[in-house]
Amino acid sequence: STSTTTVPTDLLERYAIDGYFTVDNLVELEGEFAVRLQEAGSRRSLIFDRRQDLTREQGQTDERAREVGTERDRKEREVAVLAEEHGQRLDERQAMETELREAQRRLDGLVSRIHELDLKETEGRVRREELLQEAGRRHAVDGPETLRAAHDPTRDIEAGKARYEELGEKLEGMGPVNLVADDEYRELQERLEFLRSQYDDLVQSIKDLDRALRGMTRTAQDRFQEAFEEINRHFGEIFQRLFEGGRAELRMVPPEEGEEDPLELGVELMAQPRGKRLQAVTLMSGGERALTGLALLFAIFYYRPSPFCVLDEVDAPLDDANIHRFIRVLRELCSQTQFIVITHNRKTMEAADVLYGVTMEEPGLSRIVSVKLTEA
Repeated sequence: STSTTTVPTDLLERYAIDGYFTVDNLVELEGEFAVRLQEAGSRRSLIFDRRQDLTREQGQTDERAREVGTERDRKEREVAVLAEEHGQRLDERQAMETELREAQRRLDGLVSRIHELDLKETEGRVRREELLQEAGRRHAVDGPETLRAAHDPTRDIEAGKARYEELGEKLEGMGPVNLVADDEYRELQERLEFLRSQYDDLVQSIKDLDRALRGMTRTAQDRFQEAFEEINRHFGEIFQRLFEGGRAELRMVPPEEGEEDPLELGVELMAQPRGKRLQAVTLMSGGERALTGLALLFAIFYYRPSPFCVLDEVDAPLDDANIHRFIRVLRELCSQTQFIVITHNRKTMEAADVLYGVTMEEPGLSRIVSVKLTEA
């Protein structure tokens, strides 16, 4: 068989002498050409192996992208469900607020109605007294007792005649008498009874509303007391873990003397780190205040977890030992809450699952980078 081999130009120029090659030159040229051919074959094998590695890496990258996409879809569905639940809670709260406003509006209306009935009752009483006075002036009647006393069968007839003539003269002297006064009195009496029945109904409605408001207040007080005791218990436990000892508690502080409603009380934080006396949080150092605040925040999350929480430089005043205890508690809460921590602390970064940062590879050009430490 015949094969054609191309000799590199640099070899031809090196061994060419007056337009021809010597035998030695050709042998040497053949050896060097074989070496170069072997090197080219090695490079080709390396390139082929590198191509296979890149193909495998591309497949792994595609698989990882599909997994990330699936996880992202799942998270989006979870976020949608939580958003719907949040919307339902808001609707329930708005409904309760609407009912409370409606009850307050009805109460205001009932109070106004009571005031109106009081005025009408006063007007009726004044009118009745005026009618009695008018009857007294025209008929010499001091009141209902006088009318009943006037009809006595045992009285003397002559005296009755004299009294009758005297009253007749007085009636003539008084002039015409209002014959419908008695009817007016009965109408006013009926009106007064009707207003009194309405007043009693309004008073009963006010009592019913007052009982309902007291029931709602008791429910709110019970829930607040339950939440306060549970958060206070978690607060003391987490404080001891973060400070490796000591004690802390939440205290209810009444705004004024004799106040007993828990909904009107204030809350004061009292802390006693190990080796120190019990004192208010405002008297503690910056790092101690930060740890105490984190203990209260984590206690609230233990009682009522939240889907997300953003912590912005909360570990800035903490030393390495406190950072380790802070991260340990934070890890326990990660099972039910996703924490986004903004920090410059190296140990906090090492404990994270995913890191996000901003780098400036070129002046004036920033780029966001991320690293999944769990995969790394």
